[in-house]
Amino acid sequence: MRPLNSILAVLILACVAPVRPFASDFPDSLDFAGSPAQQRTKWSSKTIRVSLSTSLSSPAVAITPDSDVIGAVHRALSRWSTAANIRFEEVSSKAQSISPASGGDGISLITIAETAENLAIFGRGHNPARTRVFYDSETGEIVEADIVINPHPTEADGTLLQFSTDGTPGTYDLESTITHELGHFLGLDHSNVIGSTMQAHQGVNGIYKLPAFTERTLSEDDRTRVHTLYGSSEGLSAIEGKLTNSSLGGALVPLQRAHVWVEESGSGRVVASGITSANGNYRIESIPPGHYRVLTEYLEGPVASEVPSGSVSVNLANPEKPTRGQRAFRSVEIGNRVRLRANATTRINFVMVQPQSGPAILKPRLLGTNGDLSATPLPAEAGEKLTIYVGGEGVDQVPISGISVMSPFITID
Repeated sequence: MRPLNSILAVLILACVAPVRPFASDFPDSLDFAGSPAQQRTKWSSKTIRVSLSTSLSSPAVAITPDSDVIGAVHRALSRWSTAANIRFEEVSSKAQSISPASGGDGISLITIAETAENLAIFGRGHNPARTRVFYDSETGEIVEADIVINPHPTEADGTLLQFSTDGTPGTYDLESTITHELGHFLGLDHSNVIGSTMQAHQGVNGIYKLPAFTERTLSEDDRTRVHTLYGSSEGLSAIEGKLTNSSLGGALVPLQRAHVWVEESGSGRVVASGITSANGNYRIESIPPGHYRVLTEYLEGPVASEVPSGSVSVNLANPEKPTRGQRAFRSVEIGNRVRLRANATTRINFVMVQPQSGPAILKPRLLGTNGDLSATPLPAEAGEKLTIYVGGEGVDQVPISGISVMSPFITID
C-alpha cells in the first residue's frame, strides 16, 4: 500500500442484529475545518480489488451446510457494481484476518475465519458482520476496507445463530449481510429508510414467517446514495436547505441529525434521503427530475456535538467527541409537489413552529404481517397483495379518518 503523508483514519461499521439500535460513527460525507469543500469518503478508482479469503470456501459451523457462500458474494458484488458503475476485481487470498486498527496491509479482504483479530472486532457485540475502513482523513479517499463475517453470530442471550443462503428459518441471510457490508466497504453509512439495504437492522429468516431476502435488493435510496459517490450528476437534481427550531427561547436553533427524505409525489416511493449536519444543513443529490414531497423526522439517540458541519469521523488522531441529546420534534412535510429540474439545485429551508416543534406523540416504530411485528424490513413480492400492520406509541389513538395515504398502491382498512 502506498505511504500516506496525511493521517489515516479507521472506521468500524456493522450490520446489526434484529431490533437493536446502532449509532454509526461512519460518515458518507466529511466536512473538514478550514476546507470550503465537502469531502466524501470513497474509493478514488472505479476498479477496486477485493480479496476473497480461502476461509469462504471452507466456512466453519457459522454457515449451514450446502450454502452458496461464493455465489452470495458474487451476487452482492454485482449489485453494487451495477449501481455504482464500478468494477470489482476479485482475487483469491490465503489471508484469514482483517487488518488491525493500527494500520492496513493493503489487502481489502472478505473473510469468515475464526482468528483472534477477526473475533476481536466484534467485542461483546452480536453483529452478523463488521467492516473496517481505512481512509485518508484529508481527502476522504478509501485505501483499504475489510469485511469480516461473524464466525460465531449469537443472539443477545447468547443463543448461537447461523448464516444460510436458502432462507432457513432462524438463520441470517448471508447474501443480505454481505450486500449490506459492501455498502460500508464503498463508503456508505447506515440509512434511516427502513426498506434500504443500508438500514441498520437485519432480521433472521422466519420473521413475518417469510425469508429475510429484502436486503439483497438495493432500494432507490441505496442506489441514489452510491450514485452520489461514484456516478455523474449530469441530468440529475439536488435538494438542499436548512432546518431550524424556533421554540427555544425565541432563537432559531439548528436541527442536527434530522432525517430528511424525498418521495415521488405520484407513487409515494422514497427515492433519496439524508441527515442534517450540526448546523442544520442538508443536501441530497442524484435525484431524477420530477415532482416530489420532502419530509423530515426526529431520530432518537445521541448526536455529535462540536463538529464542523455534521458527520463525525473516527480516526487515529481525533479522540471521540462528547454527545448531547437532540430536542425532539414531530415529523412534518417541508415541501409538497416540489418540482426538481435537471442540472439544478432546489433549496428548501424550514422553521419548526408549534405543534411541529413539540415532542412527538405518535411514534409508528414497527411494521408487521402474518402475526409478527418488527423494526426490520418487511418482504414483499411484485404482484402479491400484502396486509401490513403498523405499531408504536399513539398508533391506536389515530382514527382512520386521520390517516392520509399518498401512494395509489396502499389502502387503509
